[in-house]
Amino acid sequence: MKKLFYLLMFAAAFVSCSEEAENLAPEFLTAVLSSNNETLTVTFSEAVYANANMAGALTDANIDVAIEGVDFTYTVTHVAGATTLEIGLTITSVTVGTEVVKVGPKSATSVYDTEGKAMLADAEVISGTLVRDMGIISKWYSSGSNVAPLLVTYFQVDSIYAEFKENKTYVVRQFNIGNTSGTPDVIFDGTFEIQKSNVGEIWTIVLTQNNPYAAVASGIFEIKTGPEVLWYEVAQTSGTQNVPPTPAGGFGSTNGGTLGNWNIQKYIRIP
Repeated sequence: MKKLFYLLMFAAAFVSCSEEAENLAPEFLTAVLSSNNETLTVTFSEAVYANANMAGALTDANIDVAIEGVDFTYTVTHVAGATTLEIGLTITSVTVGTEVVKVGPKSATSVYDTEGKAMLADAEVISGTLVRDMGIISKWYSSGSNVAPLLVTYFQVDSIYAEFKENKTYVVRQFNIGNTSGTPDVIFDGTFEIQKSNVGEIWTIVLTQNNPYAAVASGIFEIKTGPEVLWYEVAQTSGTQNVPPTPAGGFGSTNGGTLGNWNIQKYIRIP
């Protein structure tokens, strides 16, 4: 009986030691977003490589990134054998602040540890929510020195109320100098598309105007902070020879820069 007890104890110890010696697959631990939605730092449970022979840094060929409902591209920066990597995110659409970033291996042969054990194909780590960035979608007001000099000089504009809605429609109410009626002199409406550029915080915008006449305009905008002011510069391109401003050219680049700051409109956000 005593001999059987010792045999059972030996078998249990052997199984326990075998389990401890078994090499577990590498796992994700955390995925931490930067405050500007531009960088995601991913941490693994151990040193990782692109190949089973302890060689190769992970790249976007090894790592899959998904953000549902968001347009983006990404790059992966990693040093072979490091336990962390950085994912650079270039987001080109609005973010409402509820989206998360999901990270996983491209396949079952994409991420390895020091002993050649591959990460499971269905491994995944999920970040916290993205920071809300709605671009121009909000209500805005412009008056006084914020009104573009071109609008004051040629169209006698006193102030403008603009609303860009989440359904990609807009309404702009223009009040001319001397108007005390409370009724806009002109109401513009239509649809718009926006996309964040790779130049700083500048976005591009294309407007398809329905009223008071059909037209297409395009240009750029940026929400500058301290205090917050929307810089907005567009030019009508349909039926004209206008050349709209570009992110690369920056503000003041309408028609190749010939207008200087005359076409730059500035707004403050209103409730």
